Amino acid sequence: MSKKIAFDVKTLILCAIIIVGLVLTIVGFVGNFLKADGQIAGFGGASTVKLSDLDKDFEGFTVTNIFAWVTFILAIVVTVLFAVAKFLGIKDLNMIVALVGCLTVVAAVLVFIFAIVMASKNSGGSALASVKYTISAGPILMLIGGLFAGGAAAASAKA
Repeated sequence: MSKKIAFDVKTLILCAIIIVGLVLTIVGFVGNFLKADGQIAGFGGASTVKLSDLDKDFEGFTVTNIFAWVTFILAIVVTVLFAVAKFLGIKDLNMIVALVGCLTVVAAVLVFIFAIVMASKNSGGSALASVKYTISAGPILMLIGGLFAGGAAAASAKA
């Protein structure tokens, strides 16, 4: 007897939301994380900085980088687990998908919080240089993507 796999509308909508969340997380991960606005010895200017371009001595970089990688990996894992659980009909994975979805949401929120903390701790300056850092699109997109992917996966536990 063959297994009947049901592709109901709810599962397809959740799948689409998870894929959109994964794409937003990836774009946020490789996108600009901070915006630097300031003056260095009389020269003004604004620029954006990717997480991969930051110096490891940048205060708060390590924690933000770790949670960015964790969110990135969890978004991929939750997408793969959801596809395996729903489209191959393995119902035993539903609770694992929901758990990984919740972890993705928590990691995405922590990336956003630590990016704000990193920006505020490194803002300031001296007599010659004054730089104010604010978050750019990267942490915001990672937050939205993590909430979409993780939230939809967590909601799929009963779907």
